[in-house]
Amino acid sequence: MKLALVGASHIHSPGVVDRLDERGDVAVLAVWDPDAAIASKYAEQLRCPAVSDVASALAVPGLDAVVVLSQTSRHGALVEEICAAGKHCFVEKPLGLGLADAARMQ
Repeated sequence: MKLALVGASHIHSPGVVDRLDERGDVAVLAVWDPDAAIASKYAEQLRCPAVSDVASALAVPGLDAVVVLSQTSRHGALVEEICAAGKHCFVEKPLGLGLADAARMQ
């Protein structure tokens, strides 16, 4: 499976990145985070480019899905952009800031 990380600031990011890095059946093709230093850190670990915007991550050829590890307040806008690009996505918990936010993303 070919993935992109969109957001990498979540408290669970180190563990998720470690698990992805250990898997032989997963390749991370790009990492984006609003903090370029965080994106670069994880991109280096995963041996892929850090990209400057979400659209660049979503446009990587062969991309199957996106893992969202951003701050919860960013989840809604990111999920909308990912879905508009026709990509599958996994969003780190919590999905949204409240029931209405989560229902909209669903």
